Formats: sequence, C-alpha cells, structure tokens
Amino acid sequence: MTYFKVALSAPALHFKRLRLAEPLLCNGQPIVRRTYSAIEAEIMVEGRHFLLMLPFEEDSLHRIEEFERMAQERSRGPLLENRILHNELALFDSLGHRHEVDIVLQELPSGATLNEAVTRYRADHLKAMIWAMKERIDAIGFRHNNLTPSNILICDSGVARPLRYWYAEWEPFSNNDITPLLDFIDQNCNEGGDAKLSHLCAHDCEAEYTSFSTKYDKITLLRRGDRYGFVDCDGRQITPFIYSWASEFEEGRAVVARNGKMGAIDSNGNSVIPIIYKSVEFDVETALFHATNAHYHYLLDYEGKIIRRTRIEEEENADTAINHF
Repeated sequence: MTYFKVALSAPALHFKRLRLAEPLLCNGQPIVRRTYSAIEAEIMVEGRHFLLMLPFEEDSLHRIEEFERMAQERSRGPLLENRILHNELALFDSLGHRHEVDIVLQELPSGATLNEAVTRYRADHLKAMIWAMKERIDAIGFRHNNLTPSNILICDSGVARPLRYWYAEWEPFSNNDITPLLDFIDQNCNEGGDAKLSHLCAHDCEAEYTSFSTKYDKITLLRRGDRYGFVDCDGRQITPFIYSWASEFEEGRAVVARNGKMGAIDSNGNSVIPIIYKSVEFDVETALFHATNAHYHYLLDYEGKIIRRTRIEEEENADTAINHF
C-alpha cells in the first residue's frame, strides 16, 4: 500500500496514461483502501471519476477481461465499464527493482455507496432502486456473487449499480440474492434518513469494509458521509463518526485526522497522540510514531510519549551536509 500511495502522490512519474490523475486526498495524502481482491483509490481524470484498482492476483485480471468480452456481446444494462490498462503502473520493490503492473479502472457516476446512502434516502426509495437493479441484471444474465452494501452505488440519478466485478459471471438464468441488501436498509434507515449502526459479521468486516484485524483486535473502519468512525466485529461503536480521515488499525493503533490536524488512537478509541500535528505516521515494525508540526519533527513511542524532538531546519541541514559529502 505504501508504494501505491507513493505512486498516486506523483502520478507523472509512475503512470503511463494516467499522468494527469488526481487522487482523492486527505491532509495532502492519497486515500488508499485495501479489500480482499485489490488495493484501491478514487481518482479524477479530466473531470471524470474512476475507481482505480490494483488486483492482488493475476486471475482477477483474467476474470475482468472475460467479463468485458462477454459484456460486449449483450446488453450492459446498469453495469459499469471496466478498462484494463496493461503495464500502466511502475512500482519499485524494497531492492529498488522496477515492476510494471496492470491496473483496472471502473468509472464512477456521481452518487454514494449503499453504506453511505442509508443516511440520505428513505428505506422505501432505496429498496425500489435495489429491486429495479436486480430485475435489470437478472434479465441480462449477470450474476455478481458479492452484492454487499459497499459494492452498490446509488447514483444521483436514482439508479442503483453494482461495483467491483471480481467474482461476477454470466449465466443464462441469473437470480441475484438481494436479501442482505434489503436487510441492511431495514437495519440502518429510519424515516428521518439518519443511520444507526447495525450488526456486522466478521466476514463483512474483513471483506467489504476498510478494515484491519490484528491478533488482538478485529476493528472496522466505516465512513458515513464525509466522516469516519470505528466499530468492533459485533457492530458496537468504538468511536463516533467524527474524523475527516482515519487509517486502518495496525498493532492496536490507528492514525486519525480532524480539522486539518492528525493524531492517533488505541483500539478502545482513547487518544494516544493528541490531534495537534501536521502529520503523523506509525511505523509498525518499530512500533514508533513520527510526527511533525511547523517547526519540529517528533519521535514518539507506542504510548505516545515523546522520545526525541528535532528542529526541521536541523534535519534539512544534516541532509544537505550528507549530500555534499
């Protein structure tokens, strides 16, 4: 994920055809997500919105290629187009070796996922959209095989469209199961359009939401509108939806952001590092934090205690001296 984020931070250096891509940012950093099948980011290219996906397995690319070949032979209906860009992204491994990899683009109409839409629409309206989508994709013989709230886009036009076709297939008589989607709407919608937290099973936490499970934690990062919060695997709230951005939990720590500042919390939602810094990064291997403000760079331990403080000007002077050596 680190290399992918670096590439998105400087697309002109790492992409062939997407040199002008503009990734969605938080505190100046690209927002990157990890699912079972791929690393993802949302990008804008010449005013068009795309889901950019870097699959983990080559078989996933073959599935998308086969899917697109079949889609051209029949009505696409409410399905979104996938484009495979071969050898598009240049990544460098820890030894500095360059690798050119394939990526998948899926165009995103304006809208929100069902996870987010339950806060905006009435339950009966959402159910009508889901039923209409089912009828259309069943009719063209499309079977998604992973219809979850995070894989459903509720377009501003009032049409529901499925996202992410890693497990999709074509068959003569499809019968997509939308029961989990309807149950999710019932559990999360009310007449006021405000959502409540629902029970999330461990499979959903790990597969469909931005999440990270450690040996001791199983915590899910969720987004509601433009705010982020955390729940445990039983759907119990760990933090309110108050963060403008948040990282996945790693070794019991997550980096969070509010009002343009960053800090860190533990797996109980308690503050470890106050949200006062310009940037915060957690090094999993050393269990140390690196933080900066306008004038200083800080090294903090796992509990947030400051180990060392260095003026940024001193570090820059030291770097300059080394480069001239």
